[in-house]
Amino acid sequence: MSSVKRLFHLGAPLLAACWLPLAPPAPAPPEEPPPQVAACFFYWYRWPDEHFNQHGAPGREGHCRHLIDPEQVSYESADWFEREFRDMAAAGIDVVLPVYWGAPGAYERPGIRFSRAGLGPLVQALDRLEEKGEAAPKVGLFYDTTTLVNDVRGAEPAGGRADLTTSPGRSLFVDTITDYFAAIPKRHWARMARPPLEGAVPVALYASAFAARWDASLGDELQKAFAARFPGERPCLVADQSWGDIGQDLTTGWGAALGGPMLFDGVAQIGPGYDDSVVPGRHTPIREREEGAFYRWSWRKAIEHGPALVIIETWNEMHEGTEVCRTIEEGDLYLRITREYAGRLKSGAGPGPEVLLAFAAPRCRPDLSWGEEGKGAAAVQRDFASGARLGLRERNWEDGPIRLENGFLHSAPAEGARYVYFQVSDHWRFDAAEDLELRVKRKPGAGVWLEYDSRDPAGVFEGSYTAVRAASAEEKDGLLAEVYCLPGARLANRQNGGSDFRFVAAEGGVIELLSVELWPAR
Repeated sequence: MSSVKRLFHLGAPLLAACWLPLAPPAPAPPEEPPPQVAACFFYWYRWPDEHFNQHGAPGREGHCRHLIDPEQVSYESADWFEREFRDMAAAGIDVVLPVYWGAPGAYERPGIRFSRAGLGPLVQALDRLEEKGEAAPKVGLFYDTTTLVNDVRGAEPAGGRADLTTSPGRSLFVDTITDYFAAIPKRHWARMARPPLEGAVPVALYASAFAARWDASLGDELQKAFAARFPGERPCLVADQSWGDIGQDLTTGWGAALGGPMLFDGVAQIGPGYDDSVVPGRHTPIREREEGAFYRWSWRKAIEHGPALVIIETWNEMHEGTEVCRTIEEGDLYLRITREYAGRLKSGAGPGPEVLLAFAAPRCRPDLSWGEEGKGAAAVQRDFASGARLGLRERNWEDGPIRLENGFLHSAPAEGARYVYFQVSDHWRFDAAEDLELRVKRKPGAGVWLEYDSRDPAGVFEGSYTAVRAASAEEKDGLLAEVYCLPGARLANRQNGGSDFRFVAAEGGVIELLSVELWPAR
């Protein structure tokens, strides 16, 4: 036997031993569903009498100065809804979150009637697109919690807010949500795509400031009520961060269009810019759009974050200048940007080329409509006993209701922290960088601290709410005299209501102020 044959012969048994049946290949892990894109949709428009300026040129002035064909815009028009939904689908938006003010018992109340009246045309538009075989977003909910304020619903007592720890308050909360979904056929419901929330219906919750009280069981109450009304179904509660822990599934934050991307576990909220200068009495800073650069920059941050859900703030809230829908001025620019980055998000293509911003922060606006007497003054002050005011005024705001009584300014008692806001005259200081000293006289009792608009980049909202405790305190004749040091005070109207600082009372305490003075630090 030749050496070649011998090698072959000897090798044969070895090869045969290797020819055993192979185990079937392990199945490939299921591919993770792509992230989803949602947009908050304001359908409260009806030409010419609701959310339009009747005295301006059509679609060019007032709250809706940017809308295309404003005469065709109405929550009573299925044609309008169809046009908007078609654009959303083309831009890569999977979920529409209609803003909803439909408070049970107040469905016909002026100002919030649109919420119920618009649902029929909304569904009709979705049915039309389905019949035509055209793509359309599925429907979730953006629950505008403003309706928890009694005055919005026309409920008693006036000035009150719903207490979500009570049976009536919880019923109002859960019935608002379940009544809404009862009006939307299930075939149009949006569903979360990724486990463990797969199949859940998204419910985005606006800020907590409109409720009097709430607790950590609120999310469970909603889950129970939703399952009872819609057996086999469950909501995915996406709560604004102001609620804290209420048993939500996901957390988000409102204000991304102004402050920049809000990034949370599984969620990124973004917006294209902010400008509410058309609204009388507002002096909120402006976030420049920079011809789409800020929106692109925000999208890149969202994609880098790797969320399962991106929420766009907003599709069309025109009066705050946060819209990405078609407009007279911009055409379809923001639809194209949305389509580009939604595609990158879902395909895993990455965030794309770097985007540079000309404006690193919102541009502050002075309010020169009041306080001219403070110009050149050594200090500004407010005395509630005498009524004197020099370049300093209190601000009554949604999360800081106040009242004057017996020579004191009182905050409203409530569960958790409450606020008393003040605005400094922009004739005295505006967008500064100065160390100041604040002196206050008040009744003792409540645990109080101060949050002021500073240049501290580590502070909340880039220093807008920088917290400080009193540097000194002295009690005399039943009053507490405190001094607060405010290093690097900016005073650029960046707090709620264009305010510059606010007092905070913890644990439901009441703030009772006699006088407030603000000086340059000595």
